[in-house]
Amino acid sequence: MVTTSPSPLVRARRRTSVPATARLTLAPLASVIVAATLLGAGARTLIVVGVPVLAAGALDHRLPRPVAATLALLLGVLCVGAGPIAGRGALVVAGALWLVRGTGLAWGVNRGRRRLHAWRNRLLATVGAVLAAFVVVYPTLIVVDYLAKPRDAIDERALGLPHSRVAFDASDGVRLAGWYVPSRNGAAIVVVHGGGGDREGTVGHARMLARAGYGVLLYDARGRGESTGHENAFGWQWHRDVRGAVSYLARRGIRRIGLLGISTGAEAVVTEAASDRRVGAVVSDGLQGRTAADAAHLPFGDRISIEPPFAVAGIEIGAATGQTPPPPLFDLVHAVARTRPLLLIGTVAFEREFDRAYTRGTSARLWQLPDSAHTRGLHDHPRAYAARVVGLFDHALRVDRRGTVTA
Repeated sequence: MVTTSPSPLVRARRRTSVPATARLTLAPLASVIVAATLLGAGARTLIVVGVPVLAAGALDHRLPRPVAATLALLLGVLCVGAGPIAGRGALVVAGALWLVRGTGLAWGVNRGRRRLHAWRNRLLATVGAVLAAFVVVYPTLIVVDYLAKPRDAIDERALGLPHSRVAFDASDGVRLAGWYVPSRNGAAIVVVHGGGGDREGTVGHARMLARAGYGVLLYDARGRGESTGHENAFGWQWHRDVRGAVSYLARRGIRRIGLLGISTGAEAVVTEAASDRRVGAVVSDGLQGRTAADAAHLPFGDRISIEPPFAVAGIEIGAATGQTPPPPLFDLVHAVARTRPLLLIGTVAFEREFDRAYTRGTSARLWQLPDSAHTRGLHDHPRAYAARVVGLFDHALRVDRRGTVTA
């Protein structure tokens, strides 16, 4: 029997066919991994996010090389950034595959071109990358953080005060879990934490109010801590949680009710107070913005850097959750200030810009702390903070210095 070895051309084809096949499978494999991580996130998320990613993987080898390279690199950066935020290591793996694919496609794309054309393409690619980072990557990773940040376990010892474990329904039926510190003066305050956190983030404020005799209700917002529902740290539906908390206090027979919100909670308490006459006073610590309409009230320099990401994030949140943006905070602040005492506490620079715009022409009080980080006023100025906040609630809820409610 006579055998012949393959020709050099055949051997060369065999050597190159395996790497070529592997390269072609990178994008489909990465897209399948991404889609798998979305299982359990809901049909809407799977359709809005998973289907386009699967399509990108399937069409990768059919797209023009520059388009395929750009798409692969963009998806790679997004997945590598989103993985640690969402606590999904598989996303980092998928991102690495996308990056390998994109780098391979982009490498040598200018080979054979004139030097002037090559440098023009590099300049355009650099400008495009910067714009993509600002308009797509940055707001998208914010959305991942707002919608998919893992929950932390609740430490029952964190409050350090006698309290009851409570559960109540938000106004739309979402079941919320929290703690209630009984009132010693006949009045109570609902304390709302910031986005991405849980009730443990407000224990310092709760202790301050409890020392002054107030009952304190602090709870986990929907999708956080031990509460049910889906998270949206932009707080678009958090006012429904606040309404449920106010109704819980009302069922306990408490009629003198105040609200204190931190960061996203600051926006939620203003939103609820604008339409809930049971609320007697509001303290909003860290009020910023949650829609492009809010950012429109900033000075031009801040507006051009904040409004576009807000707009993109709003579109993505609406697409992924089906939620609609809440009314502009400017209108809500004015509505509350017309009828109730309202104190806004602002720290970082653009937050103070927001608050000045919101309160201009109203009776709302504005306390600015330029030397403090976001919502760190109580930590940095404990005595002054307590004096202002407790003083406002004492006056508005008619609590005298002996810690009793007056008629």
